[in-house]
Amino acid sequence: MVSKTVVRWLCTGAIFLLGALEAGAQRAGTLETLKPYRVLLVVDRWKDPASQLITSENDSFQPVAALLRAWSVPCEIFRLDQQTFGVSYLFERSGRVRYGALVWLADGSSYADKNVAALEEAAQAGTSVVVVGSRFLDPALERLLGLKFKENYRASDPLEIGPPHFLTRDVARETGVSGDFNPGFWVEPRGTQVLISQQKHPVLTVRQISKDISGTWIGMPHAKDMRNSSFWRRLLFRSLVWSLGYLIVPDVDYAHRLILALDDWGTADKGFLSYWRYPTLSEDVIRQHVIDPLVGRGAVMAANVNTGYVDRKSKRIFSPWTQKFTDRYGVLQDYSSTQRGLKAAVAASVLEIESHGWTHMQSDLDSPPGPWWNTDLDGEASSGGWYEEFEDTRRGTEVPALTQLFHLKRSVDYLREDFGKRPLSLRAGGAAWSKSYVNHTGRIAAQAGLGLFQAGTTFNFYLDRDLVLDMAGVTAGASHSYDRPLQAENWPAHPDGPLMVTAHDRDIALQPDFLDRFFQSLPSEYKTLSMNQYVAFLHTRIESMAGEEWQLAFHFDEPYCDYFRDHASSWQLCLADTLQDELKSAREVNLSVDEKRPARLKRTEVLRQPVRIEIPAGGGRHVWKLILAR
Repeated sequence: MVSKTVVRWLCTGAIFLLGALEAGAQRAGTLETLKPYRVLLVVDRWKDPASQLITSENDSFQPVAALLRAWSVPCEIFRLDQQTFGVSYLFERSGRVRYGALVWLADGSSYADKNVAALEEAAQAGTSVVVVGSRFLDPALERLLGLKFKENYRASDPLEIGPPHFLTRDVARETGVSGDFNPGFWVEPRGTQVLISQQKHPVLTVRQISKDISGTWIGMPHAKDMRNSSFWRRLLFRSLVWSLGYLIVPDVDYAHRLILALDDWGTADKGFLSYWRYPTLSEDVIRQHVIDPLVGRGAVMAANVNTGYVDRKSKRIFSPWTQKFTDRYGVLQDYSSTQRGLKAAVAASVLEIESHGWTHMQSDLDSPPGPWWNTDLDGEASSGGWYEEFEDTRRGTEVPALTQLFHLKRSVDYLREDFGKRPLSLRAGGAAWSKSYVNHTGRIAAQAGLGLFQAGTTFNFYLDRDLVLDMAGVTAGASHSYDRPLQAENWPAHPDGPLMVTAHDRDIALQPDFLDRFFQSLPSEYKTLSMNQYVAFLHTRIESMAGEEWQLAFHFDEPYCDYFRDHASSWQLCLADTLQDELKSAREVNLSVDEKRPARLKRTEVLRQPVRIEIPAGGGRHVWKLILAR
């Protein structure tokens, strides 16, 4: 669609974008075009000079970056400590704007040399602006928002919802919401609409630049509140829907989804450590006490597997699955039976093979206070630090990056060789991992091609070849064991990320009906989620395709989205009022997926919000298209 627009300018020494860009009449029979489905996240600074690692400890924008990733919103980051705006960042070579929306998190005292005025040109062409927790100290931002910062203030009064608007429609029922604004930002409206206020202080404003272009300001007191508070989170979500016109999120109730994983399959220590001894699970035990409970409940589980068996006698590392012996405690250890059981569980589609590292042990078993090979299992060799692969707590140091990469590549290659499956997640044994930038285990795991890194119950990192993103506050963890009550009421929950629940193969060895008991204690509203499905959702790339039809392309990139090669995926399309009105006014709506013959949708399907998107199984690229007729 080609829209006619009217741009009104008022010049007073400098060019001021004052009214701007009222949508013109459309040609008969043409429809609203989808804006580019991409967000530019603007931040003051980023701890990592190479722009790869985002952590909750060092980067204040982490909460919003984690939410955007959880919502499957394509996002690029613009860092003002290194970059300056220009049309090359904001426009495609075709002339189309690159970003449907810009989220501004920066709060510097000046942007005099950053060419912020270029944002006005992008706004004229279709990029909406959402400014969060910022004084927006630049004339171009002031004009886009229709606001002027006055000074800081402090207050704790309840927030008041103002006139009805799409942005507050979903939050209006939360009356009496209070906020500790210390400091808060006192702003003066200049042609903007105040939607939420705290006494005389605006807290949420929107300036409608044109029909589908807006400038929104959220005077949020703390960045973490955007992630932790359902009130502020919903305001950000609806602001994005309003700014882009639409938002596409996984059709998953994450607040009641858990990813269940059992650690330590294939480890050697169960056969010689006095405090961690138990038989490796046999094929019969796995069939009866793993496969049957999972099949009976329609559940799925991850097995975090080690493929390097550390043999003290030969001082070598072998395949676990060739080991069958009676250990020092008189217990039969039949690892080949374990492998057969794991393969049976994979074939039954109730188990996914993931990485627990290669050996679950230090790479350096020779230096003091070793060599571990010869030290007494009732003395030095029993020290827990020997059994941590990605941090050397025994010697009080980290594991070098190259060594970690060597181990991770062995893990990935041998899991593929042993089970025909490529792992997509890593869980560090003993919750021990290297945290410096140079040796950061998550960063090294990303190099090895993994898509998620977990350490203990606290750390969960999204990984791809360009980004290592701390998902703290969105994806949480909990541990469980056979000798503890479940206590699901104490689990952290978030609507945008599953709970990672971890136990061990040991729990089944010592209590064979462990999984039955787990599911009996699990609240009925909780369901398991596949680890590989979660990784696939996080890594799906979605784009809107230019043209008059509503076309969305879903890119399922290997290896991260391998789950979708054999499974369909479901998504929710959330629409702003303008696009909802387009659907309501259409005489007929037809749906086509992957260029197949269009099928007419029922009126009830068209009007249901959010719109449900079903993408069939298959890797690569899928195109979902709505054809609207007047």
